[in-house]
Amino acid sequence: MLRLCSTSKVRSKLLSEQNIPFIQSDNGFDEEQISSKNPISFVYQATLGKHQKALETYGLEIPLLIVDTAIECQGCLQRKAKNIKEARIMLQKQSGNTIKILTCMILHSHKSYLLDLSQTILKLTSFLQEDLENYLQKGLWQNKAGSVMVEGFHQKYIQKQIGSTSNAMGLNLEVLKAFWRSCL
Repeated sequence: MLRLCSTSKVRSKLLSEQNIPFIQSDNGFDEEQISSKNPISFVYQATLGKHQKALETYGLEIPLLIVDTAIECQGCLQRKAKNIKEARIMLQKQSGNTIKILTCMILHSHKSYLLDLSQTILKLTSFLQEDLENYLQKGLWQNKAGSVMVEGFHQKYIQKQIGSTSNAMGLNLEVLKAFWRSCL
């Protein structure tokens, strides 16, 4: 059993689909205190901060799984959009460009500690305006780093992918599956 320290429905679904037993908890870490605008630095610092907060809140009675994801587009950090206007700006920058999806993960128990920082690179074709507006109006961009939904809106616009789809969805299952049993 793992404690997923994330409220992400996608991460929960990924773990369920792999039959990895878990409970889902939020530890209330405030990412706004991170000042870094560098995407790699930001995702790393956010994961470390979430890990520290999870240790204080839950301890290691159940192994902790802490994950954070950020997007790099045109050299800039894209986090979760706060509103539809911000989401539109992020998505317009992504249209026809290459994005890097950075996912940092810590798996920690009494027996082991793993820190992984992985990236998935997506070369995207230009978004159709009608599709973009439909995606925005449906609100599916909410609570997603860079408003990216690889398993939905972005899927048909992927021209080339380097890296794993699960990492692009916010949890590198290939790495997790290789190590999670060792922490039990």
